[in-house]
Amino acid sequence: MAIELPLLTAAPGAPEVEPPPARPLRVAMVNMPWARLDAPSIQCGLLQSVVRAAGHRCDAHYLNLDFAALIGARTYDGLAGIPSERLHLIGEWLFTYAAFGDVLPESAYYVDFPEVERLWGKLTGGGLDELTELRRRTIPDWLRGCVRGIDWSGYDVVGFTSTFLQNTASLALGRRLREAHPDLVQVYGGANFDGDMGAEYARALPWLDYVVTGEGDVAFPRLLAQLAAAECPAEARCRVPGVLTGRGGPAGQANDTQGGAPKAGDAQGGDTQGRAPQAGTAQATDAPRTQEMDRLPVPDYADYFGALERHGWATILGDEPPKLPVEFARGCWWGQKHHCTFCGLNALGMAYRSKSPDRAVAELSALLAAYPSVHVEAVDNILDMSYLSSFCADLADRRWDIHVFFEVKANLTREQLAVLRRAGVLTIQPGIESLSTNVLRLMRKGSTKLLNIRLLKWARYHGIRVAWNLLTGFPGETDADYREQVELLPLLHHLHPPDGCSRLWLERFSPYFTDPGFPISDVRPRPSYRHIYPASLDHSRIAYFFDYTAEGTGSEESFAALSEAARRWRRRWAARPPSLVYQRLPGRLVLVDTRGEQPRRAVLTGWQAEAYELCGDQPHSAERVRAALEPAGHRVRAEAVTALLERCCRSGVMVSEDGHYLSLAIPENPGWW
Repeated sequence: MAIELPLLTAAPGAPEVEPPPARPLRVAMVNMPWARLDAPSIQCGLLQSVVRAAGHRCDAHYLNLDFAALIGARTYDGLAGIPSERLHLIGEWLFTYAAFGDVLPESAYYVDFPEVERLWGKLTGGGLDELTELRRRTIPDWLRGCVRGIDWSGYDVVGFTSTFLQNTASLALGRRLREAHPDLVQVYGGANFDGDMGAEYARALPWLDYVVTGEGDVAFPRLLAQLAAAECPAEARCRVPGVLTGRGGPAGQANDTQGGAPKAGDAQGGDTQGRAPQAGTAQATDAPRTQEMDRLPVPDYADYFGALERHGWATILGDEPPKLPVEFARGCWWGQKHHCTFCGLNALGMAYRSKSPDRAVAELSALLAAYPSVHVEAVDNILDMSYLSSFCADLADRRWDIHVFFEVKANLTREQLAVLRRAGVLTIQPGIESLSTNVLRLMRKGSTKLLNIRLLKWARYHGIRVAWNLLTGFPGETDADYREQVELLPLLHHLHPPDGCSRLWLERFSPYFTDPGFPISDVRPRPSYRHIYPASLDHSRIAYFFDYTAEGTGSEESFAALSEAARRWRRRWAARPPSLVYQRLPGRLVLVDTRGEQPRRAVLTGWQAEAYELCGDQPHSAERVRAALEPAGHRVRAEAVTALLERCCRSGVMVSEDGHYLSLAIPENPGWW
């Protein structure tokens, strides 16, 4: 279902519209496992609209839903979201036999990743024999059904967009399509094909006709135009920047005797060490990036909702509502200035671009009108701060009953969070990552312990859920940084707890990976890659997650203590979230605290009540508080103010850092702010 937005016009300075193709092509976009079930693919939906706007026909096949219907949505979701998947990449490993044959035997994988047996058993109650059966028989049989069940001969081009754990599933289906439909042009793209990763796949895998490295909004329709003009599209050679041409040629014969895939020998994998590509290897040039975001069409999600209807919503989603992915911006305005040291997002496309507020509201309105969902998830890396006074204010005036998710920066104030709440932004991911200012500095987060706590405090007041994690393992940290957090966490039990606590993992494209100036050495692909990809692929070029050695990090004991403190916090919330509130009354402030085993109550009167509340919105020094009390007629010495604030810290109702104080209690009255 194509959505029209008649108010959209070409932005000033935008490039000319591409000429119509020589002939319309028939294009299939494919969304493979392990893409999430509860939302359509914004990559497929957007490219579907882009391709149609370029004059071609385009369908999207949500084969991830088909696979979930086969193995059960609970099992599917469990495997797609299994803890620490970046370590063992079980989703990729399950499809590797169908894609490449016996790279390594299952027994070797089970030895290297013994936690997989426990996780699989907890998920399904089955053992490793059942997991092997899923890998060697169920998945290859299902892929053969995918080839037979869709009229692929009716298409000129099939496009695979691969993100997270979709890679081997996409490659496995593509290999079988090459055998059954050798003239069907295959195009691969998505985050798993950015930079050197895409170049290496294009070099080594003969059934990849074209690989788009980077954004596909411009490059993909230009490629289609060249294919449409070619007398033999399967033999065309593209001259579009950012599009790599594969080697072509037959893909080999599948070994279907045992339900498997082509044999790849006893490859052990090429764990070439180092951050840089090997000498003599091809370098990828990213595709042109969309600069005028308003020129992008609205994503088309009709095929996703059609697939839901076909399988039955309850079969796929259970009681969960579907989500609508939206994109209002690309890149990261903070990362442009200070790229967080551990972040591998955006590859080389950090430059921040956002849609105009009017366009953003119009697009959201069109999607909500077209599809049966009120849950909206912005895929933006970070909220455009100008949206607070434009886009969000507009949504607040419309009073839509929606539930919106945004990634934000942690320095949002009480007033800004109130704007988000009125706009329907009920969940945020602020990238808190730590409650140690020193560790935050090592991350280049541009935040502090007190600012992060302030965000948690006012988000709780406004009823906004905060999704966040604690990260450890940064070169330069100390055990003292973690002891401080262990002591701090019990004071915050009335605020949203972290979803987890983990060690830093090394991602391709992050400064820790690309900048040799950091004390990180012995960089090598995660061991899981040798179980998934044959030695014909250079693992140092296709890996996204790496093992490494880092100097000057905290001890295992300090990490374990912080992890346990975070677990205690989550257990408190699972039972009944505690509270720390204050009641404002004439001449006094009443503090009510249920964080401990026994409820506590305290009363502050006169200037002391005002001093406590002055430290609620912003961390302040004692001198700043003293000066703020004077207009209200309170002439108090700085020593007395300092004594009060320190007493509040000792009582656990306030925290401090570098002579600045932040109160922890939340107003009990929900309507004050």
